[in-house]
Amino acid sequence: VDRRLLEQMTSFLAFRGPDTLQMWSDGAIGLGHTLLRTTHESAHERQPLSLDRQVWIVADARIDAREDLADELAASGRSVALSSPDVEFILHAYHVWGEDCVHHLLGDFCFAIWDARQRSLFCARDHFGVKPFFYSHLGSVFLCSNTLRCLRLHPDVSDQLDDAAVADFLLFGFPRELDATVFSAIRRLPPAHTLTVTAEGLQTRRYWSLPVED
Repeated sequence: VDRRLLEQMTSFLAFRGPDTLQMWSDGAIGLGHTLLRTTHESAHERQPLSLDRQVWIVADARIDAREDLADELAASGRSVALSSPDVEFILHAYHVWGEDCVHHLLGDFCFAIWDARQRSLFCARDHFGVKPFFYSHLGSVFLCSNTLRCLRLHPDVSDQLDDAAVADFLLFGFPRELDATVFSAIRRLPPAHTLTVTAEGLQTRRYWSLPVED
């Protein structure tokens, strides 16, 4: 990872989180995060976060039903204080349930978890897509952020427009393809979807659908 480029892209996010800026990198993996403290729980929050130096997370999240989740985690042998930041709840949930952790999370969230044990990056977006999540896959390079313009700072991201997405926006007011953006090199993770990145490639999965009676 080019540390200078990682710092540039992370610094660009200062308008989202002016309180702290932190980065972590290890070889070909780099994570950056800027924090806006909005709750008592976030007073001592630090991201990127790891509990064991093997699994790292960055998140833009507000987790609901925290007491219920804490009880579920306790039943699985993990004690999490209710005063813990939301990102810590997500990371504990991943340690217990792996990629199925999304079935135990309620709230508005997007996050990316690097698991050095599995050599995989696991990403998820909340049920209704309240938190944005953008990504770009450029051969051996994968980028993701909750801010589209941040990804455009990377020199390998083309500024070529996606004509179909632009046409949809002009005709209908929104892109009909849920993963499209106006830039052909940048995609959007749809709501209620996860994305797993490994050396073999990318895999997306829908983890929830709104229950609608016939």
